[in-house]
Order: sequence, then C-alpha cells, then structure tokens
Amino acid sequence: MGFEWRRALSRFDPGWWGGLGDRRTVLVVVDSPDLGQPVLDTARLAGVDPRLRVLFTAPPGPSEAAVGALLRDAGAVPLPWREARFGDFALVVAASSLPGQGPSAPTIMLPGTGTERASHPGSRKGRGGPVVLACAHEMDRPMPTEAGTATEVVTVGDSIHDRIVASLPFRDFYRRALGVGRHRKLVVVALPAAGASGRCQVARGGSGTLVHRLLTELAAEDFQVLGLHGPGPYPCAGGPSATELRNGLGLLPPDADWRAALVAADWIIGPPGPVTRYGTITGVPVMITGGPPRAGAPPSAVPIPGGVRLVAHRPVLEQLTEAAARWRPERVRAVVRRITSEPGRFDRAVRRTMYRLLRLPQPATIPVAEPVSPPFRIECPADRPIDA
Repeated sequence: MGFEWRRALSRFDPGWWGGLGDRRTVLVVVDSPDLGQPVLDTARLAGVDPRLRVLFTAPPGPSEAAVGALLRDAGAVPLPWREARFGDFALVVAASSLPGQGPSAPTIMLPGTGTERASHPGSRKGRGGPVVLACAHEMDRPMPTEAGTATEVVTVGDSIHDRIVASLPFRDFYRRALGVGRHRKLVVVALPAAGASGRCQVARGGSGTLVHRLLTELAAEDFQVLGLHGPGPYPCAGGPSATELRNGLGLLPPDADWRAALVAADWIIGPPGPVTRYGTITGVPVMITGGPPRAGAPPSAVPIPGGVRLVAHRPVLEQLTEAAARWRPERVRAVVRRITSEPGRFDRAVRRTMYRLLRLPQPATIPVAEPVSPPFRIECPADRPIDA
C-alpha cells in the first residue's frame, strides 16, 4: 500500500540515471525527531526522481542519537555533519536554522510541528544561494523585517496534517499493529519531554502521575494505554517508570512515527501541544491536562479551543465515557483550520518550490500524501524484568 520507501544512500551510485547536466544532490538536514517528519516527507518526494541523489545528515546536538535511529528506520545512512557542511549540494532541506557555517546552497526551511514553526533563518553570511522559508499557514508568514530581505516566504501547507488525513481510512490496520483487540479501547497519552532548556514537568492528575491513574483506574481487559513522547530533543526524566511498563503501559520511542497512533486512538490525552493539536484531525475526543499557561509561555502551550479538560477530582473512566458521549468534531474545527491554510497541497507546493530552486522540470506525476508507516511498540512481558 506504499507504506515504505527505501531509496536513500550515502555514497555515489554508478547506476545513477540521467544526463550529466540533470544530476543534482539534495541534502536533508534532520536535527530532531519531532521536526524530522516533515523533512522526511519532503525527502520522499525527491527520492523517487532518478535525477536526484538524496543524502541525510544530523547536526550535533542532544537528539543526534534519536535522529540517527529515525534515519536508519527510514533506510538512510546519515552523512557526518563535518562532511556535509562543506559538501557541494544543489539544495538543502531543513526544519530549523543550520548550526554554524552550513553548506553553500539554496535552502528550504520547512515548518515544524503545530505552532512550533521553523525558526527564521536569519543571517546567511558566508553562504550562497537563496533561502525559502516555508509556512504551513498564511497566518504564520513572518513580517519582511523578521524574515530578512534575502529570504523568500511561501505557504506550502502541513505534511503532518495531510498524512494523518490520508491515514484515516487505515485506522483498523494501525490498531491491529498496536495489538488493540476488537473489544478494547486505545487511550493515547502524551508523555512530557524536555525542551531546549532541559527542564520538564510531569503531568499530574490527582494522586500520582496521569499515566499511573490511567493504568490503575482503567481495566486492562477493556483499555490499552499508549504513551507518546512529547516534542523535545530528549524524553523527560520524569517519564514512564519501569513499574508503569510492567503494569501494561505501551510506549512509542521518540524516533517512532507517532501519527499512526493518533489515527488508531479512541481518546487522546495530554497538555496543549502537537499531540493534542494534531489529534483534533482524527475526530476522537481530545482531553487536555495541566493548568492554564503561564505568562510568556510558547505558542504550543495555548489551550485548544473545544478540548475537554481532564480534572483530578473525578474518576478517569467517568470522564472518558462522558467525553465520548458528548464529543463532536465540530468543537475543534477551528483548531484544524489553524493548522494549515493549504490542506492536502503540501506535496505539490513543496515539490514545485524544490524543483524551481534545482532548476529542473518536475516529473510528469501528481504527488499525493501517503498513509504513514504502521506503528511499533515497546512492551514489558510479565516474566521479563526491567531495570528501574
């Protein structure tokens, strides 16, 4: 069904097609797993053209190991950053500002997840080629003084939105991949993660963590609880414990594709952020945890209009049942519309921009968003110990 693509090499291929004047090399920069999905979606568009060679690299940083696992799962061999920064490329695709002195080539800066949009590229001293800042929504377009006079701004849409929509017909397929039985319900909960500051907070709901409440108050024969790491360079130290894994918590690693888990869910629970924001696309109840955002909080902490708040003083099962009975997707339609102003057009818009910078004619095909890869999980069998 087109779930996998495996054309991503790190060395030259003597069987490379095309004339000498048509060959181009595209460098894809992935600096964190949560920003890596849109970049990999763009690399998929370039990887099907035999005139283009797609190379991947991971800049040094706290998430370098997780990015390496993400690229290996995609069938790519990362190019060391010390080699990539001085390489000769026709195009660079990234989702954030390149660290230090990056490659001298035209650059496309893609939008991040939700309202965590790509940072402005800023100064390009010592680098050649134009900079194109891609936005997911018209309202995300920066002012000319913010983007810089040498930066072009285009609205391309949101690949995460488009691929979730393309995956909705395969909900039962993803549920089987996650081991959700026909008579069980799947509760997806966003786990805390540390941001650039390295600080994080554990979501609490009553006595103990929210995950502990879900595992103790929901019957295992009727409910399956799956944890997704929130966006950040590395998981929070206050995340799931070995005891929670023994008690039945399923866990998607940070480098896994979390979009299929949202499609498979019956409830999506977590603080305001990408998991709950993109969860509004699926049509299932979205339940918000945590208190109101503090002054000066990032855009990701803004409450989701229409979301149901999960409170600590009421039983979890009672709240889940009530949310399922009263939920209407129309409640969060404004949130979905704010994600992208170009729904379903990401592939075409990005490919058009990419080939314009490459100075090549586009392939005679119409690109469409594909369903995401089936998810995988980490479990703890009852007879296998886990080191705390």
